[in-house]
Amino acid sequence: MDFVAVGCGPYNLGLMALAEKTTLRGICFEKRTEMMWHEGMLIEGMTMQTHYLQDLVTLADPTNEASFLNYLNKTGRLQTFITQERNTIPRTEYNRYLRWVSERLSTIEFGHEVSDVTLEAEGFLVTVESAGQTKQLRAKHLVLGTGMAPFVPAGFEQVIHTSEYMTYRDVLKDRYRVAVVGSGQSAAEVFLDLLRDATDEQRVDWITRSDHFETLEAGKLGDEIFSVDYVKYFHSLSYTSRKELIRSFERFRHGVNPETMTAIYETLYHRTAERDSTKAELLTQVEVESITYDWLTHQLTGKKMYTGEEVERTYDLVVVATGYRPVLPSWIDRLPIVWEAEREWRVGETYEVRMEEELSGKLFTHTNLEHSHGPAATNLGMAVYRNAIIVNEMAGETLYEVGGQKPFTTF
Repeated sequence: MDFVAVGCGPYNLGLMALAEKTTLRGICFEKRTEMMWHEGMLIEGMTMQTHYLQDLVTLADPTNEASFLNYLNKTGRLQTFITQERNTIPRTEYNRYLRWVSERLSTIEFGHEVSDVTLEAEGFLVTVESAGQTKQLRAKHLVLGTGMAPFVPAGFEQVIHTSEYMTYRDVLKDRYRVAVVGSGQSAAEVFLDLLRDATDEQRVDWITRSDHFETLEAGKLGDEIFSVDYVKYFHSLSYTSRKELIRSFERFRHGVNPETMTAIYETLYHRTAERDSTKAELLTQVEVESITYDWLTHQLTGKKMYTGEEVERTYDLVVVATGYRPVLPSWIDRLPIVWEAEREWRVGETYEVRMEEELSGKLFTHTNLEHSHGPAATNLGMAVYRNAIIVNEMAGETLYEVGGQKPFTTF
């Protein structure tokens, strides 16, 4: 076996689609029983923030059968997609597209968990568990795609993370006092969805520590940070410089796309057309310190960041958009990995995790990359180039051209 891919999200799904057209022999194991992508945020009417051509394969291989355009053609939706004249994909349809691709690839095994990995002379020995059965197989390379897990700060009791929103949506819409804590696209979408259906008796608040509710207005040249050239430039910097630069990209994390922000403003406006109150409060510059739970109510306490003013609110339920953290399997700790900092490994330009000793195979990663490859690490379009690079490295030759599209900006 040339490689084993661990975890099947969009990144490794795209890898398997590109690898299928090569002579590489690989298999992807996913512990979940089916392909699902951010199912907790599949809110009807919400769209992706990336262009529809930034799918699983098109940027590296426009003729690949796993392209979004081919999905539209095969499912009888190409003409209607063209007619709507939109460059973005509904989030629910993106999930459907991923499932469509996964069902057509024979190299993905769902319901299989990689429980252990050890080093061997020719690469890696991979232990896989499924339905109470255990098997082992050997692979020269590994590709880690274990993704991110929801992060909830200490002191936040019985809250609902945005990743679970659709599970609790009906319950949330049945409560009188609800707060959304956090900023960025996920928080905005949840606030908008709750606000649109709120009755005159219900209250929906949005609380963030950001200085203001910011619209993501990255211009065309600003978007060139999502390019192969910029990734190379970022990777070449020292660890200290990279960490400083990451902090400057906070705006990209917390900015909301203009359509969502406009929809929120219009909803607030229409709610005041016939009455004085919106039944909603939007609070900025609030550092939420704790959310305690007592007898079916949540007590939120915080402080205004610049005035020190205490903030206290009582809610029936609270939704938090507090981000995610990389998921690193326990067997990672038994590999001779070089770490740049605690839980931040050293990663080569071609996405291989650096080891203290030379191995016959390589551990490539899609996970835990932001500190080494910058904001493009979590960009779906840039993942296509990353997969092309990984495929080329495993094959030992250039099967997919990467870097031919040059940005106008010199980095």
